[in-house]
Amino acid sequence: MHINSKDNPRVKLFRKLLSSKKAREEHGLFAVEGARNCVDTAYEAVCGRIKVHSVFYTQTALTKYKNTLKTDSLFSCTRPEDVFEISDELAKKMTDEGNSQGIYIIVFKADLPFVAEYIDKNGKYLVLDNLQDPGNLGTLLRTADAVGVSGVVMTDNCVDLYNPKVVRSAMGSITRLDLFVVDNFLNVATLFDELGIVTNAAVVRNGENITEFDFDRPCAVVIGNEGKGLPKEHSDICKNRVTISMHGNIESLNAACAGTIILWEMFRGGWRMLHTVPTEVPLI
Repeated sequence: MHINSKDNPRVKLFRKLLSSKKAREEHGLFAVEGARNCVDTAYEAVCGRIKVHSVFYTQTALTKYKNTLKTDSLFSCTRPEDVFEISDELAKKMTDEGNSQGIYIIVFKADLPFVAEYIDKNGKYLVLDNLQDPGNLGTLLRTADAVGVSGVVMTDNCVDLYNPKVVRSAMGSITRLDLFVVDNFLNVATLFDELGIVTNAAVVRNGENITEFDFDRPCAVVIGNEGKGLPKEHSDICKNRVTISMHGNIESLNAACAGTIILWEMFRGGWRMLHTVPTEVPLI
């Protein structure tokens, strides 16, 4: 199907989802931009992880990306009547970005209810409390996806998970992770405690050095606000405190940097075991 007008209801919906958190909450949808991001999202829909509402593409984009991206997934991720060809001119009007890549998708929200049936009792989780920068959230989602966390939990005072800046910087990780948005940090700590998942507050000082801490168990690391860190009442609820040891005059790191370092350390032991090569090969 073809769309030529910026006044088409689906095009107007896409624009609203880009600009308005209220619209995203009202419709239970979010907007995805960028060729790779959209194609990755479509592929996850084909695999059954998420559900796509609408796809928009230009012939120019298909020609440009057909040999580098799995563009076929754009046509198999949803019903044929929900896939729309648009003109290059309309594609430029659908985004606030300076350079349109000619592919857009509307997706149903992907976060899950924060209840025991969706939690892996043997898993490792990232918890974000009052994180405000979209770039930091997107980076941490990508890192969590890369290291293989069981899920990411966000308190509802974090930046909107479906903010377009978060979606762009996460680069498809939103559709690959188990994500939870919870209205109260106490609810997070309580459920993890009931399931035997140890909560570890990331603090600037007076915590156990992450290189010496035992992450080899079901656990969660909690990262706080960029400027203020975790509220004392929240770090007090956690079972342990962990700290990144730093040299020189640096007192703290960017939240995304700190979270990335801690996540690497959480999983480093498991990777070491996974990639260990026997020193002796038995003769057969």
